[in-house]
Amino acid sequence: MAKILVTGAAGRLGSIVARTVHNNGHDVLATDVVKAEGLPCAFQQVDLVDHEATRELLTSTDVVIHIGNLAGIGRMPPQVVFSRNVTMNINVFQGAAEQSVGRIVFASTLQLIGSWPDERTVVKPARPPIFPLSGSTEPDPSNLYALSKTISERTLQYFADRCGLTAVALRFPLLHHDDDPHLVGSGTEDATAKFEGFTSLTYREAADLCLATAERQLDGYHVFMPGSSRRHADLKLPELIAAYYPGLDPSIPDLIDNAPIADATGWQPDAFH
Repeated sequence: MAKILVTGAAGRLGSIVARTVHNNGHDVLATDVVKAEGLPCAFQQVDLVDHEATRELLTSTDVVIHIGNLAGIGRMPPQVVFSRNVTMNINVFQGAAEQSVGRIVFASTLQLIGSWPDERTVVKPARPPIFPLSGSTEPDPSNLYALSKTISERTLQYFADRCGLTAVALRFPLLHHDDDPHLVGSGTEDATAKFEGFTSLTYREAADLCLATAERQLDGYHVFMPGSSRRHADLKLPELIAAYYPGLDPSIPDLIDNAPIADATGWQPDAFH
């Protein structure tokens, strides 16, 4: 049993992660800037922009699963999203180092490879990524939310390299419940779906990966890009590759490479369907 702090625990992913980790026998403290209802574990309401309060949260913690960021630009000014995310992340990372937390699991985003351009300011499109996608895919952010995650990944690497922490960034794709209308069909494809390899995960799959990463004895810094290319309602994977990724071997198992994650943690997404 480990003492695990889960941030962002009032959100859709964070609440499922807190329950999953708690149900697997760990001592969980959940936190968010707003009050979370119905969690089976201890909860403390904290704004992670407050560095002293954040540092106090991390007392005697073994692992922090850090999900508590603004989850996109939305209606907020992009500079507010950027500054709050970067501030929250450095407070968690620095606090973890000061409090001798052994491991950080950080919820990053697939968006940092170049999708969702900010049409108000971005005039140069991102480079198409090289498939299959993986943790080694080079970031090419096109909005300030994605840039906040890109900078935070590099910051997290600093804490692994210089401060001796184990640190894992999980570049999550579109997350959905099993019954969410997340699929796209022929004629409705957009640049975002194509850039992201029509990739998604269920919240349950993402929570299971957070648990597996928190429990596994890893060293140093890792970037994982989990997902499964199953968002297209009409085309199976070989047809999808032939239609949108010319030159790519249609026999590859997916547009995203989960093998490094499986090797390191034992986690795999549900079978392609």
